[in-house]
Amino acid sequence: FHSEKTPSFMVSPAKQIFHCFGCGAGGDVVTFIMKYENISFGEAFRYVAKKAGIDLGEIKFEKENAEKRDMLYLINKEAMNFFIKNLKASESAMTYLKKRVINEESLRNFSIGYAISERDSLIRYLRKSGYDDSIVKDAGLSVSDEKGVRDIFRGRIIFPIFNTHNDVIGFGGRVLDDSLPKYLNSPETTVFKKGETLFGLNLAKEEIKRKGHSIIVEGYLDTIICHQYGFKNAVAPLGTALTPKQLLRLKQFGSNIIIVFDSDDAGIAAAKRSLTTIFENNLRAKVLLLPEGEDPDSFLRKKGSQEFIKMVSNAMSLIEFLLTTSKQDKIDTVKEALEMIAVIKDLIIADELLVELSDRIRISELALRGELRKIKKKIRYSESGLFKKEKKIENKEEYLILSAIFSFPEKVEYVLSRLDLEKLRDKTLRSLFEKIRNLGSRFDLGSILDKADDEEKSIITELSLKPGFDLENVDKIIDDCLQTIAQKRFDEKIRQAEESGDVTLLNLLLEEKRKLLKGQVIL
Repeated sequence: FHSEKTPSFMVSPAKQIFHCFGCGAGGDVVTFIMKYENISFGEAFRYVAKKAGIDLGEIKFEKENAEKRDMLYLINKEAMNFFIKNLKASESAMTYLKKRVINEESLRNFSIGYAISERDSLIRYLRKSGYDDSIVKDAGLSVSDEKGVRDIFRGRIIFPIFNTHNDVIGFGGRVLDDSLPKYLNSPETTVFKKGETLFGLNLAKEEIKRKGHSIIVEGYLDTIICHQYGFKNAVAPLGTALTPKQLLRLKQFGSNIIIVFDSDDAGIAAAKRSLTTIFENNLRAKVLLLPEGEDPDSFLRKKGSQEFIKMVSNAMSLIEFLLTTSKQDKIDTVKEALEMIAVIKDLIIADELLVELSDRIRISELALRGELRKIKKKIRYSESGLFKKEKKIENKEEYLILSAIFSFPEKVEYVLSRLDLEKLRDKTLRSLFEKIRNLGSRFDLGSILDKADDEEKSIITELSLKPGFDLENVDKIIDDCLQTIAQKRFDEKIRQAEESGDVTLLNLLLEEKRKLLKGQVIL
């Protein structure tokens, strides 16, 4: 789900659950597919069923989140069709696209449209189509200002953004002139996460599989022109630096990447950042540096596909790129290269780069390996302190007693008989205990996961995989936790009695606490 420098993701085949100790995500296989693929519960359930060879027939999924996602897909598709109709009727928009050499096939393949300059033309159209203003806003298609509600996209060429299942999840818009902002993306919604999405991946994924590599460019028009000139494995991040989640999406279709940047200082710096992210996520990468001032769009229109093919075939490895573009001395460049190699988890990739570095700079491989070990040791040392630092948990006794239940379900009846759920301090744990009580004899790990929200699933899977106590001493742990909960409750009552000045109540509470400490009070 994210970049991680230390092992943190755990799966228990026996318990059929996963938990990421880095970000806290947890759940069963359906939850994993939902998060990994960014799809609804129903879609994930159907995906898993298909993998298992199970025919679900006409099963309908009534989960609210799934219904909302489906509604957002529908309204985005409706908006896309509206923008496409506008484009055909706009002479200025069509003239702009012809000037940029976008042909009819690209217009169709990328479903390019146009948002006219009127304040609320899309809102009025969607109202007539039966959508209320709230869902239009939830889809990121409208916004409120001092004059009321208005369209987000106005006077812009529109590039629909699709997920890999070809659902419309958002839009990008470009002005026809040089006014600012030049580009505008949809705000993030339930279905659109900018840092998880790559423009054009829905069209490029099969070509990436076929060619064995993807080409990452910077923008919408770069991607479209690349496809138009035959480079149908091109994709682009949405105006942001390349993210680990985007790379996880890409990795499903191929682990080799060619990143394309301008050869100026800003382009070289951006390429270094991208390479670090790529190698940290166990993908292979080469760099294509275009002549200064050029991007794939302008280069292809000027030079054509044959020249671009030559550039792609001569793309530089990490080592060649660093040695070619570095303005530092030799030793500093070597250290920079080793620092980048040190973060690569794939030992084969790292070894290939180390051998290449040794060959190119004529420094012995043995010396480089010694220096690399020092760098890795330094990295591990700096990470270990962060990784081992335990977070402070309030109401730890409540977590421990819940953990005991997950590890020993037969203890549920005993714990619930002695615990006043209404007095639990942690609201999330209270909710989980109530769900467990409601399940009664049907309680097990699978049943509680089915009832839990994301925050609760995270707690369930973490405690199931990392109980936090010696399992052989479960009975003592339960009794000690019950005792601590009771003591805290009395301490709170005593504090309130002291503040109110009620001496009679205070003496009574102190006497009850003494009995509690002797084990005479039953909760």
